[in-house]
Amino acid sequence: MSEYQYYKFERLDGYLDAKARQALRSISSRAEISATSFQVYYTYSDLKAEPFELMLKYFDIGFYYVDWGSIDAYIKLPAGTLPEALLGFSSDGLHVHENDEWQLLIFSLEEYDEYFDDEHADDFFQYLAGLRSGLMQGDWRLVYFMWLKAFDCNDEVERVPLIQFEFGHISEELQAFATLYDIPLALVKALAMVLNGQPSHQAKRAQFQFDTWLNNLTEAEKDTLLRTLFEQGQLTCHQALALTRKESANIDEAYQYWLTPDLISPFIEQAQSQLQQEQAAVLVKEMALEKAEKEKALTDIYNQRERCWQQAQEQADRTCASGYDGASRYLHQLFEAYQFKNDVAAFEHSFKHFVVANSSRKALLNRLSDLL
Repeated sequence: MSEYQYYKFERLDGYLDAKARQALRSISSRAEISATSFQVYYTYSDLKAEPFELMLKYFDIGFYYVDWGSIDAYIKLPAGTLPEALLGFSSDGLHVHENDEWQLLIFSLEEYDEYFDDEHADDFFQYLAGLRSGLMQGDWRLVYFMWLKAFDCNDEVERVPLIQFEFGHISEELQAFATLYDIPLALVKALAMVLNGQPSHQAKRAQFQFDTWLNNLTEAEKDTLLRTLFEQGQLTCHQALALTRKESANIDEAYQYWLTPDLISPFIEQAQSQLQQEQAAVLVKEMALEKAEKEKALTDIYNQRERCWQQAQEQADRTCASGYDGASRYLHQLFEAYQFKNDVAAFEHSFKHFVVANSSRKALLNRLSDLL
């Protein structure tokens, strides 16, 4: 049986040179390849390479889905960006590939039950660069999302450091990730409660000081940066920092505070209750907004009722199915508007004249049977 597979990879730091593009072309003769991206889909065959190997060698972000419901999102980081203690829990949804230069995170969904196509994939892909930037700057909430998802399936998941991140308000990128990967929002709220009531480590957001960094560069490092700039035509901040890193960032702290299943479990019931209340409040607001919009629309129709009656007759005079459908829509909207304004008698009066004027148009009157 045929299957549809979609691959999209992008390089954010630097460009793919001619040799790299040639190597990628040998992997897929039909892919769209540019100086920064690789995109291809298959219906009967498959990619002639392991996606994680392509990511480690050429790209910074990537996305894959297949029409049976499997999804993978790829984010590559400089080696040591995330501490080993944060990646030590087992999860079917998070896989890590590492070498001396890179950490590659693969966020997986084995079964995605909703309808998904290339447009959805492209919409989500736009968030990956922001998610990667956040991870590189010390915002590791994405990994905690995956821990919560693992805990939701297995309450014996291994512990991770308890670090003070803000889970009450999350970015658009994180919201998109939480939606696609079905992160349990009640557990996110429970984690926020844990952090409000328990001692934790302070988050160390990367604070880049350009002048300090520049003054500390050696002549050899400056030569490396200039050579790379001339070869590639550009040099991103992340790439420059990686090229001049003097020591591995992969040095774990002696963490004292840990997030464990036993620590978060007592907060789950309260978090679920709060989430239900918040969702109910949001629903009430949405219904109130819908009602206000509907009432405004009906008021506008009523205020322009003479024009609407005229438009209904113009549609009826077309004497075709689409015209009768248009006339029916106008009349049903008019009925709602008159009803909203407590002026049904006036509608009935005008409607009788309309029926008499169109008495020979049986197909039209059939469409208005519920108003007769």
